[in-house]
Amino acid sequence: MRKQRIALCALLAAIVALCAMPSYAAGDSAKASVVIEKNSGRVLYAKNQDWELPMASTTKIMTGYLTVKYGNMQDVVEVSENAAGVEGSSMYLEKGEHITMENLLYGLMLQSGNDAAVAIAEAIGGGTDRFVEMMNETAVNDLGLSHTHFDNPNGLPSDTHYTTALELAKITAEALKDPTFARVVATKNMTVPWEGKDYNREMTNHNKLLGVLEGCKGVKTGYTNAAGRCLVTAVERNGMELICVTLNDSNDWDDHTNLQNEMFSKYHIEDLTSTDKVIDKLTIAGGVLGYSGLSPDKTYTFPVCDNDKIEITTEVNKDIELPIAAGTVAGTGKVTVNGENYGTFNLVTTDDIDLVKPAKGSFFKDLKNNAGSVFTYWLKALNSAINR
Repeated sequence: MRKQRIALCALLAAIVALCAMPSYAAGDSAKASVVIEKNSGRVLYAKNQDWELPMASTTKIMTGYLTVKYGNMQDVVEVSENAAGVEGSSMYLEKGEHITMENLLYGLMLQSGNDAAVAIAEAIGGGTDRFVEMMNETAVNDLGLSHTHFDNPNGLPSDTHYTTALELAKITAEALKDPTFARVVATKNMTVPWEGKDYNREMTNHNKLLGVLEGCKGVKTGYTNAAGRCLVTAVERNGMELICVTLNDSNDWDDHTNLQNEMFSKYHIEDLTSTDKVIDKLTIAGGVLGYSGLSPDKTYTFPVCDNDKIEITTEVNKDIELPIAAGTVAGTGKVTVNGENYGTFNLVTTDDIDLVKPAKGSFFKDLKNNAGSVFTYWLKALNSAINR
């Protein structure tokens, strides 16, 4: 019998682990991959998520992020000989050409222009060296990344140019918070004026999952011989946005389609706490002198699956004195998911509690049942007044 109980417990633990712990998916061809929920950062799936690997042109996600963070989209940039002559994928900038920062951003993220990356770096950083320093400073100081290092703004091969699947997902999540960046990477086609010519640049986003995979919002492709095929996608469905990263993946389009669909079938977004919900109650002297509902002062939203164990614990301050206005902090609470602390919040009253107004419910019944509580409350109030 004891062995049967042990076996049953092990089976239940394994079932929970299928959802609570990320695991390799069948058919994932990537050397490293990850799927996270954008807002919470929760890792829903991971394979070698912390391996340091080259990331090719997905580097441009960080370049694009710094473009919208520090650049003015209406600024006009004069293209240098250095930018026009850079090797690899290109939006075909020409020396001396004048182009807006916004159109450079389109060329960077849709056309994967290495020339656009250098033109942006020179305009914002005063040169590529300083811009690369800004990339690394942002990675470490702003995003807290410890396994990412940039040598250039475009992703051309270098032995010390690398990231991890997880850290690239975090960079992407931060970049997508900017509406300009999000708009650009979700653009499928763009027409950009070409100075000195009687025709325009016609650019098409290299991310062929746009318009094909339900809810796809970008983000970036990449390839070099050293890095292999790299891909980052963002997909939003039913109020939940997932970011998938694969590094060195020969079957990236199918892998992203399968991973995104699988995670959306397994997880859904849920308000663990809400400022609109009453989750506890404050009673004064057992309720005789009044009571009020208590609501969290923060809404915590989190991606969950059916086997997640979510706990909300609260601690109410019962020594609070009358009168009490709605919105008064009267306790604290904590949210845990599968035993890990996700967030803390204050409990605030939803109603006024005033000595002038009678308590809710049957006054005399409550008085009879809670006479001791009433006496204790007033004794504490009296002592507090004397000691002031």
